Amino acid sequence: MRISGPSGRIGIALTLVLGLASIGFGAYSYSTQSSALDSATTVEGTVTSTAVEERSTKGTSYVPRATFEYTYEGERYTASNVYPGTLVRDFDTESAASAELEGYESGETATVYVPTDAPEEGYLKPKRSNKPLLLVGVGALFLLGAGRSAVS
Repeated sequence: MRISGPSGRIGIALTLVLGLASIGFGAYSYSTQSSALDSATTVEGTVTSTAVEERSTKGTSYVPRATFEYTYEGERYTASNVYPGTLVRDFDTESAASAELEGYESGETATVYVPTDAPEEGYLKPKRSNKPLLLVGVGALFLLGAGRSAVS
């Protein structure tokens, strides 16, 4: 089986744009995630609600959500980020997503990680996601395919 890249100038140009966009968004997401993890300070917050959101894009996945309130440098904030960064972390099963919310009950106190450069983006779990790097990799594959097609 032979896989070929895009054909024609428009196909190659679109593939290049798609690859560059994927790399750019992946790099941006990695940067915001890293910044949120590296600059975070902790405060106490109160969980106001939790839920598991079902997503049906390419199959079904589940996203844990927790809304919480906290005060940082005299300002009150409300956020719903379980993890840092722009890309949501999703799970294959509802029970796996629910397990991520264990210990976060409505009305309970929780440690909130607050990025000092973006205090409105507080989150509950300081875990790094590999999704930004996957986006960069997919973008690189698009660029390689477009480059190969342009040379052929």
